[in-house]
Amino acid sequence: MKESIVSISWFWLTVQAVNFLVFMVLINKFLFRPLLELLEEREEELAKHYSEIESLKKKAELLLKEVESVLAEAKAKAKKMIDEAVKEAKEEREKILSEANQRAAAKVEKAKQEIWSAFEVEKAKLEKEAEQIAEEIVKKILGKAA
Repeated sequence: MKESIVSISWFWLTVQAVNFLVFMVLINKFLFRPLLELLEEREEELAKHYSEIESLKKKAELLLKEVESVLAEAKAKAKKMIDEAVKEAKEEREKILSEANQRAAAKVEKAKQEIWSAFEVEKAKLEKEAEQIAEEIVKKILGKAA
């Protein structure tokens, strides 16, 4: 029989198969199992981190709602304070205007009284002068007639 270029020896085939199986067992023990364990540990660690992230996210949302609530309350208080200040300012303005009107009315009334009293004084002087002039006219008329 003529040997072919490719010959299969059952002995070497068996040795290669055993070598392959030993190699697979060793690779499985020293490479794949530690690698799989490492991957599982990482997955567990990632799961922990994801749960922590979710927990922190919920806390952040609660804090955000609380901050928004406090902000809304502060805005309401500020609006109330501004409204009260505006109301007080309007009341003060009305009070000042009322007082100013009263003072002006009092000054006008005082000025009227001063003018009226000055008028009465001048009227009295004019009446007195008119009487004197009338007396002088009467004296002149009587003096010429006598």
